[in-house]
Amino acid sequence: MTETNKISFSEFEQFEPDVFWQHHGRKILWATAAALAVGLIAYMWQQQRLQEAETASSRLVQANDAPSLQQIIQAYPDTEVAAAAMIRLADMYFREGRYPDAANVYQGFLQKDPGHFLIDAANLGLAAIQESAGNYTDARSLYSKLITTNPNGYGTMEAKLGMARCAELLGQPTEAQQIYNEVMAADQSGAWQGEAIFRWTILNRAQAQTAQSKQLIKP
Repeated sequence: MTETNKISFSEFEQFEPDVFWQHHGRKILWATAAALAVGLIAYMWQQQRLQEAETASSRLVQANDAPSLQQIIQAYPDTEVAAAAMIRLADMYFREGRYPDAANVYQGFLQKDPGHFLIDAANLGLAAIQESAGNYTDARSLYSKLITTNPNGYGTMEAKLGMARCAELLGQPTEAQQIYNEVMAADQSGAWQGEAIFRWTILNRAQAQTAQSKQLIKP
């Protein structure tokens, strides 16, 4: 190796920690403090949001009247708790027979968040209102629309049962029986199978009695 290729480490300035911190220490400390402050603020904000969510959920569990649910909707807008409170409020109105009020809340929910996972609950509610009011054709149409829009949704089986009930009340027992058979075959969990079996049995007996009566009145 030639002399020109030799590296003399003495030619390079050695690292001096004291000198380095003298020149850059303040910048590093400020940057570190700023990073810690940002992290602390983010942590506190997250903890505050978690606390608010816990408080809202607790209030929702304890709410048992319309004013309490309305307060939750107003206090926590655009949250999952508010969405659940809207559905509960509409369901409460429905059970009380306040169909116009229930329909307004259901429709308001659909307009506010048409992509929410509780959309089936709102659509089922609107269909049930029409069924309870005796508008069986409109109710069946709404049930059918729900099934077509979301065939694998959690509200599908309940919508099919609603369609079958409406078919019965519209004097279409054959269609009703067919739908009940579909529910019995598809609902392996048994959640809706019991009602389908019960209503299919009652309908079948009624048809048998009608047929027997016709035979008896023949000359």
